[in-house]
Amino acid sequence: MGFAVAYTLKFGMLAKLHRGIEMKSFLTRLATPLLATSFFSVSLAAHAEYNTLFLDLAAGEEMSHYRLGIGDTQKGVEGDKVTSMVYLGYFKSDDMAKVEKTKLGDQEFEILTLGAGGFGYLANPSQHGGAEFDFELSETTNDALDYERVSVGMRAQLFLPVASGLQANVGVNLRPFFLSSDWDDTAKLEYEYQAGVEFAFNWDIALYAHYRFLGAYLNNDDKLTMAEGSIFGLRARF
Repeated sequence: MGFAVAYTLKFGMLAKLHRGIEMKSFLTRLATPLLATSFFSVSLAAHAEYNTLFLDLAAGEEMSHYRLGIGDTQKGVEGDKVTSMVYLGYFKSDDMAKVEKTKLGDQEFEILTLGAGGFGYLANPSQHGGAEFDFELSETTNDALDYERVSVGMRAQLFLPVASGLQANVGVNLRPFFLSSDWDDTAKLEYEYQAGVEFAFNWDIALYAHYRFLGAYLNNDDKLTMAEGSIFGLRARF
């Protein structure tokens, strides 16, 4: 009987250890395709005829956002330019946070990202607009609220022509629960959306002004407002 008890205890401990290993490997499984894409993008850039440096720098009173990337830009038949890239991003906000209508005071949220995707304009940026689509591995933190969430998200934005060089911009970033780590019970969804205008001087340099909202739906379905406000930025590639 003693042997049976010892065997049962040993089996239970091994089962718990196995579940822990499975749980902690979930993020690794999520990150592997993204990291592979990133590595492939960097490899392409390293062996391309020319490399491209991508910059996206924006700041406002409530938030700031910086992205630095490298990639490969290929010219299309009509001269359109699309960049396949991998980048690092950093977002920081300091704004009044709310859960539903309850104010939490000024809160600082930080988001670190590793992204891979594509950005570009169609044949002429002053006439046809363009788009960006990326996958991102991100970590969102707020120490005061003990908020920490790791997830894979999808970023997309469209550049819609208005007049010569002037474009409307709309964008969204979604980080749903089924792409977050399975030991993370912080939120069902993190999301961002933006809208604004920008002026593209050419295929490579644009100035923009956006309204941006950052929030989440917590596991109890309450809406968390992290930050919202206006930002002014520069997007360029060299």
